[in-house]
Amino acid sequence: MLKFENIRFDYEPYPIGIARPTMDPDLYEELIDTFPDDSVFVSKEYHGVKLSLSQLNNGRGYYAHLRHNPAWRRFYDYIKSETFISNTLAMLKSQNVDLGLDRQLLGQRLAKRVKALRRGSPQPHFPTLKSRFEFSSMPVTGGSIRPHTDATSKVVTLVIPMLREGEWRAEFGGGTSVVMPKDRTRAFNLVNGYMDFDEVDCLRTYPFEPNQCLVFVKTYNSWHAVWPMTGNDPSVLRRTLTINIESS
Repeated sequence: MLKFENIRFDYEPYPIGIARPTMDPDLYEELIDTFPDDSVFVSKEYHGVKLSLSQLNNGRGYYAHLRHNPAWRRFYDYIKSETFISNTLAMLKSQNVDLGLDRQLLGQRLAKRVKALRRGSPQPHFPTLKSRFEFSSMPVTGGSIRPHTDATSKVVTLVIPMLREGEWRAEFGGGTSVVMPKDRTRAFNLVNGYMDFDEVDCLRTYPFEPNQCLVFVKTYNSWHAVWPMTGNDPSVLRRTLTINIESS
């Protein structure tokens, strides 16, 4: 469901790529038309001004939305599949971003076979890769995400804006910015501490545009943020689909 034929990467200070278009137009429109209503989202104030709907944030509302919207259910099944994970890792490897996780996927397959053969017996433990996505929404009147590097469990993050052509004004902001602490001694941030906006330099910003996918890997210095947006209409929202591949 996601296409990466046209992806291009920047590699400093960490690998981050952008693909456009990332979905077939009909699918993209259907997902926009059936994006969840904000009334079921949960506020995530601790790292900015953001609303979230996911397995972890109002899981009941999240799964109810999937049950009632076939396109989102298909997308969920696709994202949760091993095929999605292996294809994403292969895409990164083709761009010289080799995360060395092929053996981990092989171990997962082996564990599944052993489990099938040895039901009821102690099972060997293998590190696992899993994937999930969340619906996110931020008001254009000050919505933001403070500078951070992502949780240690995350391996790859994909961010897809959910908006139609002409629906967003560039002056609102809303792009994802690659940042770096002004105090470079604080650049190492494997444990995902947060900073304030005045503590970082903005190195570049990827604009918030339709049918694109921003892909980046979690590193010790994968600092990124969404600067506070500057619109004055609270009904205008920055809606995104955020997909994570995680290790456990």
